[in-house]
Amino acid sequence: MEALTVWAFEVFAADGLVRIDLLHEGDDDASCRVAEKSGYAFAEVVPAFPPSYPLDGHRHCRKRLDTTERHRPE
Repeated sequence: MEALTVWAFEVFAADGLVRIDLLHEGDDDASCRVAEKSGYAFAEVVPAFPPSYPLDGHRHCRKRLDTTERHRPE
C-alpha cells in the first residue's frame, strides 16, 4: 500500500492531489487495521446510504505531506 500511495502522490501532484481517502464499511475491522498501519488516519464515520451502502462506513485519509515525511533520507 505504501508504494501505491507514494506513486499516486508523485504522479498526480501536478494535478493537485493532496489527500487520498480510504473508505470501508464500519464493521470491517481488518480494513481499519490495514488503513491505520499504512498511515491512513481515521477521519470520520460516514453515515449509511441505503440501499447501496446499508451500513455506516469509516473514512481514513492521508495527506501528501505524510508521504514525504516518511521517505526523508536519514
